This record gives sequence, C-alpha cells and structure tokens, in this order.
Amino acid sequence: MKGNKYHVQFFDPHILLVINTNGKIRLLHTPIKVQCIEDVGMYKKGVYVYVDEIAKGFCDELIYHIGEAAYYHKHFRLVANF
Repeated sequence: MKGNKYHVQFFDPHILLVINTNGKIRLLHTPIKVQCIEDVGMYKKGVYVYVDEIAKGFCDELIYHIGEAAYYHKHFRLVANF
C-alpha cells in the first residue's frame, strides 16, 4: 500500500462504495458514469463514459473496464450525487 492515500477493499466487480467528505455513504452499481480528466485510449478529455465493471490492480489501484478495454481510475472523475 506504499504511496497510496487509501486502501481498496475489493468486494464486487459491479458495485463501488463511495464515501464523500461529509461521511455520507453511497453504493453505485454499474454502469457507473465517469468523466475523462485527460486523454486516455480512444477517449478525449471531458468525455463522459460508463464503467461496465471494476477490478483491483497492483498496489490496490482500481481498474475500470469500459467497453473492451481496461483503464486505471486515475484518468477519470466519478460522477456521483449525494
């Protein structure tokens, strides 16, 4: 976990547990809407896409499966309302 500010507890490839800064908890079920914060793969910055499945990579980093490809979550901003 060296270098991470958090620890990921991988539970389900179709559910993401989100806790906001006020401590409110929300379960998001796939497909989950995210926005590209930089160009990645065939997606341009600012484009909204849907995460079909979630996986855990090395060093507890989340991996989003979008279409036929997999991307690290750091390239996207989660779109969630509390």
